[in-house]
Amino acid sequence: MFFYISFLRTPPHSSLQSSPIVFTPQVSNDLRTEPFPTSVDIFYWWISCASQNVIRLSEPAKLTTWRQENAYKPLQIPPPSKNLSGVAGMDCCLVLSPSPTVASSEIDLRDPDIGSLPLPVRSLPIRLISPRQGGRGAPTKTTATTKQEAITRTFRLFGDEGATPPMQIKETVSFDLDKKLWDSGIGLSAWLVRLFAAGAGAGAGAAAADESQPGPAVIVRELRERLVVREECRVIELGAGTGIVSLVLAALRSANPASASHETRILSTDLPSSMELMSYNIRANAALYPHCLPTALPLDWDEGLPDAVRDVHERGGFDLIAMADVTYNTSSFPALLRTLGSLLASSDPHDHDHHAELGARAGPVAPEPLVLLAYKERDPAERQLWDMMARETGVVLECVGKLAGAGGLPVEIWLGKKGPRPG
Repeated sequence: MFFYISFLRTPPHSSLQSSPIVFTPQVSNDLRTEPFPTSVDIFYWWISCASQNVIRLSEPAKLTTWRQENAYKPLQIPPPSKNLSGVAGMDCCLVLSPSPTVASSEIDLRDPDIGSLPLPVRSLPIRLISPRQGGRGAPTKTTATTKQEAITRTFRLFGDEGATPPMQIKETVSFDLDKKLWDSGIGLSAWLVRLFAAGAGAGAGAAAADESQPGPAVIVRELRERLVVREECRVIELGAGTGIVSLVLAALRSANPASASHETRILSTDLPSSMELMSYNIRANAALYPHCLPTALPLDWDEGLPDAVRDVHERGGFDLIAMADVTYNTSSFPALLRTLGSLLASSDPHDHDHHAELGARAGPVAPEPLVLLAYKERDPAERQLWDMMARETGVVLECVGKLAGAGGLPVEIWLGKKGPRPG
């Protein structure tokens, strides 16, 4: 289970440099329904938002010791002291972290203890205006009082700090479930980073076992072969939300010498309402995946598969179907399984009639798709999905890893594929 530093009251869009910035920090679970159980120190500093290169505008300073008793207390801090005389204004972001080290502003997906402390956050840009300027660019009553509606979290995937930029994921502070970061999305992203970093044949996390033995290590090795070793790769993510899992996978494939120059197709799907935010995150991190830009694609489980999915069918089908935190609504399980069944059928390597019909247009036939699911239990009734999936689609899942976070229920990583056909 992960906890997140966020804002109960977000900072304003703009402010005079002479005015304090007022906000209320929050430390809670991903649904913002469960507060952090103990106290935690929160530190803050300012950074410039003017370019891709982060420039620190102030040193880390202690903001408060957050406790449930003061959870609703508004706080105020001074803006950065940089002199704005002679300039129209400056855009800066507020960083909140549980540690006074600048590196702690990034969530390191390589860290085996990821989530042991509440995850840091960054505000959207705040426009600071010099009182001497006034006029054009000065904060209006609306922009100075209107609260921001989104936040950003920064993720580190690679160890070459400075050479490769971190990933920036924007999420809303509203209760729109398809526009938020969830434990399972972060947990699966961290697991994939370890999978790519592991030695040949090794798994990730709890799956790094003796590959000569049957069980999870064998299927993890098969996943690694498809994602890391194979030149071509086709992936679809269901319920992608902010898109973090698809974006992390695209960045890992682009950075991998074995696959960087070859075809990678990643479809990041969710309801139409999530497309604007997902597309923003894809564009904002384009430098991380120059060779395989993910595609944001509307896919409603109650409707048929879109044409882009059928196009992948014609090219040989999917290598992987990925899902993270898709179990919170048990009433959606029938629609989810119908969609999963359609994807498996469209990627069926045994569908010889279809491939003969396509002829020269058909790409190389992919093996049976693997199904990768990240899950954190919120209701024990959610676990009926496993039996329903085996019964209705033939997919049998095995647990191949767990990420503990700050304690409580872990993020579980499940992997499987359709069992052998009878007869």
